[in-house]
Amino acid sequence: MLVDAVLPPDPQRLAALTRAWDQLTAPGVELTATERHQVIKDARAAWAGASQPNPASGVAGEAAHWVAIDAEGLRAEVVADFEARGLDRWRYLEIVGIVSRLANVDFYVAGLGATMLALPAVDHTPPTGRRDPAAVISNMWVPTVGRSFAPHVLDALPAEGEALRDIHEPMYVNFGSIGDGHLVDVLTKSQIEFLASRSSYLNECFY
Repeated sequence: MLVDAVLPPDPQRLAALTRAWDQLTAPGVELTATERHQVIKDARAAWAGASQPNPASGVAGEAAHWVAIDAEGLRAEVVADFEARGLDRWRYLEIVGIVSRLANVDFYVAGLGATMLALPAVDHTPPTGRRDPAAVISNMWVPTVGRSFAPHVLDALPAEGEALRDIHEPMYVNFGSIGDGHLVDVLTKSQIEFLASRSSYLNECFY
């Protein structure tokens, strides 16, 4: 993996990226591997410049497209319309998880100057269906468990929440060190937070 990278990947981040890619392309909680692969294709097409969703991908592809390039423009009524057209909130939540982690994978790979990861053969194992029984829809648009902070927004689908945190820490900072202003990785904590804040601002992330 990343054999043609111009910049050498950090071993810990490469391991996290490999785990993330394996998880992204495997069967999920609600979606089959075939459906997850299509979400990846639709998100990548949006990042490559497609201005509109692929009609052949249906409402799931539409959701993947807009989460990829206009997440800040999504509103409760848009998600409700997805649901009215057959994309329930659980499947929508899984699509959000796929696209958000795919962005981490694909843009890290691109930043290293490596070739985009190719989709593997489809695993036809059925989705797990494993939901957290405590998940409810309250003031959010999707099922959540308890107070939903950024690292836990996918926890209604436990495997998705675990996968989010698994790549979040190596690519950003260990949760236990978030408040450590003296942390030094490749960058200082101040530099890390400057980049995180700038990215959040450009993406209109309300967190």
